[in-house]
Formats: sequence, structure tokens, C-alpha cells
Amino acid sequence: MLEIARRRMSGAAMRRAYFAAGLLTACLAVGASGEPLAPERVPEPLRPWIDWALLGHESERCPFLQGSPGSAECVWPARLELALGARQGSFVQRWRVHADAWVPLPGDAKHWPQAVQVDGRPAPVVESGGRPSVRLARGIHDVRGELVWDALPELLQIPAETGLLAVSQNGEPVAFPKRDAQGRLWLHTAADEGDGAESRLEITVHRRVTDEIPLRVTTLVRLEVSGPAREVVLGPALPEGAIPISLSAPLPARLDPDGKLRVQVRPGSWFIALEARMPGPVEGLALPAPDGPWDDREEWVFDARPSLRLVTIEGAVSVDPQQTELPEGWRGLPAYAMEPGSALRFVTKRRGDADPAPDRLSLARTFWLDFDGGGYTVTDRIGGEVVRSDRLGMAAGTELGRVAVNGQDQFITQIPGEEGPGVEIPRGGIEITADSRIARDGAPISAVGWNQDFQSVSAELQLPPGWRLLHASGVDGVSWTWVTRWSLLD
Repeated sequence: MLEIARRRMSGAAMRRAYFAAGLLTACLAVGASGEPLAPERVPEPLRPWIDWALLGHESERCPFLQGSPGSAECVWPARLELALGARQGSFVQRWRVHADAWVPLPGDAKHWPQAVQVDGRPAPVVESGGRPSVRLARGIHDVRGELVWDALPELLQIPAETGLLAVSQNGEPVAFPKRDAQGRLWLHTAADEGDGAESRLEITVHRRVTDEIPLRVTTLVRLEVSGPAREVVLGPALPEGAIPISLSAPLPARLDPDGKLRVQVRPGSWFIALEARMPGPVEGLALPAPDGPWDDREEWVFDARPSLRLVTIEGAVSVDPQQTELPEGWRGLPAYAMEPGSALRFVTKRRGDADPAPDRLSLARTFWLDFDGGGYTVTDRIGGEVVRSDRLGMAAGTELGRVAVNGQDQFITQIPGEEGPGVEIPRGGIEITADSRIARDGAPISAVGWNQDFQSVSAELQLPPGWRLLHASGVDGVSWTWVTRWSLLD
């Protein structure tokens, strides 16, 4: 039974829907490139309505990596200034906020921020995500407040989002504040850090080139930092033309429009991972020209995909990966030393795989017999790797009802000449869940049910109350049937 629900749309919701449709029409008229429309390109009569149209979707204003809207960063912290004394302390920090958001404050439940002000006006402090926080609207804001204690604590919690930190203790600046991996500031040793500590930044860059469609480049940057906390702008982080899709870093980091990596560093050893893809076919990759504090020698590995194409690598010096500092999981791949002016050139020998291996799939089936015995409801779980096939079809005698591939529901189609309906499937690792019906008309039930070979098949039969399984034939093994459990004593 299909139940259809209908509800009445409120007048405000209807007006918003009409306006959104009008704004969409205007956006399509301005440019049909498929890219986000900048606010300044919105027609003048519609600009006052932008905030209203984005109600509930304010994060769309936040910067994000191309193709990854989920990576949007809506807040960016400036330097946090702490003035600490024997009985109390104060803090001030500037935040750039692209959409209304909660921003964390120094302190914790034991040392709760007091007298907090935003742009000179009192602001309430509430717990958000287990941390004292204030709510900031879009714009640039100055946040200041006080911390009170009976005696100067040994540790003070600093927001992990904050990379730049300036500390003064009893009126004396602390040259090298010490923070641990949890972002806590160590106060009992902060003043004891040597004033002569060297300000140093060492950068090591490793890249993994994966020959997929599209070609992907994983960049792993290791930073060895000493000296004061500071903001550094590193050289171009990606090969020319690469499109960033994800950035993972334990420090505040972002990619500037010119492709340079901006990081707020502090003493310690840090790893930054950057994932990118190439926009089209690639026959070679060149090392970006070092511009700024960037390692002028990199080590690259090549992860081939022979099922897509067979290539040979030219233009770079091959090195033994076991004699490098490459990540452990990368040392089984061919490695190359990249220096200024060098490039990897991909010479294609063959496209596709002339003789691919068979699909490696396993099938687990669960049958539920109807209470009246009229048929079976079947749930199939298929997993493994698809190498040859592009389509998975159902054999005759089974009515296919629903198929989800890798968690996404698929259209079920019927192709003329095929025995039954089916779905299109991608190649590579796959997880499929399918629901179907089999009528109990006395005909034998197929153990597989699909027009596909499987490396392993298992099945489970669920019987309603009052039913028993007498016997099952044509299977490798079956347990708990009346025949297998019968003995002469019966």
C-alpha cells in the first residue's frame, strides 16, 4: 500500500518558494555556467532579498574547496592576546565570520570567561560543543573578556581553532608559549622557555599520484616548527591546474585564491593532507615552482590503475621507496625524486584492460516465507569488486522491487532482449542491497536469482510460526530440516 500525505503550505513559505524560483530564474539568466553566483552578480532589485532567500542556508556564504561544499569554513580567527596575572587574566581576539556561528573562547568549566564583550557590548557566554562560546553574526568582530582564579593555573584551555597566540605574564611578554596537542597552554613553564630559542620552519612534501578518472593528487606536508606562533604563507601547494577537493590539518589552514597554503603554525611537528583532482586527461605533472618557504625537493609515488590504462613513467629519477621518509603505506609504490624543473610524463601503452579478471562478488540472501505460504520476500546483499560488468540483471521468476548501490537507490530498468530487469553498476569496490519477491508456484527456486556468477553464495530461510522445512535439494549443505534430523528412533 502506498500512502500519500498532503499538507497545506503556509503563505510565508509559499512566498519564499515563489521568490526562490524567481531568484533561480534570474541567476540562470545571468549565467548558465553551473558555478555559484557571486552576490555582486545578482540583479540590483534582488540584492536586498539575498539574506531572506538564504534563510537556513547561511553556510553557502562560507569559503569551501571546489566540489566539496561540506568543507566550508565559516569562521577564521586572528591572533589571541592573553594578559595573565596572579589572580586574573584578560583576552582579546578578532574573528572574521562569514555566517552566523558559535566561536569558542579561552577557558573551560573551571575557568569560565567573565565580562565578555563583543565589539564593546556585553555578550552572553554559553556552552557549545563542551566549550564556552559566544554567538557572532556575519562580519568582523572583536571579542574580549576576563578570566579569574585563586592562583595562576598550570594549564589553560585555548580553542583549537586558534593558531596565533601572544601571551604576557605579570606584564612580561612570553616569547615562546608552550601548547600541547590538545591546545592547552602550559603556564607554569611558559615564562621559562628560553628567549634564545631558534625560530625555525622545516617543510617536507610527499605526493601520491593516483591514475584514476579523474587523476588524483594527494599532498602530504610535514611541518617542523620552533619559535613563536606565527602565520606563514607557504608556496603553491598543488601542481598547475589541480582542483583542491579536501584539506585536513590540525592547525588553522586554508588555501588562498592564488593556490598558496596559509597556516597559523606553532612549535611542534604537524601534518597537513591536501586532496586534489585534475580537470581533464593528464599526460604529465610538473613540480610547482617553489615560491616562499617550500621544500624544493619532493618525493612522489605513482599508484597505477592497469584496468584503466597501462603507462610508463619518464622524466623523473626513480628512487628506492624504502630509503625515503615516505608514509609506510606508500612505500610499496614506485617512487620518484622531484626537483625544480622535473616532471612526471605518462606514456600510455594501452588503454583499458584487454583481459580483465572476472568479477569477485559474494551473495548473501535472506528469504522470508509469507504467513499464508504464497511467496517469498527476499533481501540480497552483494559485495566485492566489479571488474568486467556494467550491469546487474535479475533472472526470470523474481520480481525486483528496490536496489541500492553503495547506499544510493538506483533506477530499475528493462533492456529489450534481456531476461529480466536490472540496474547499472560502477566498477570497483561495491556494496549492493536489493529487495525482491518470488511467487511460490511450485517451480524450483534459484539459489542465486541473478544473471551473474558469484564466488560465494549463502542463504537463510525465515519461516513463520506453524511452518517447518522438510527438505532442500540442490544445495551444498542444509541444516535443521525434517529429513536431516530424522533417525530410526523417530
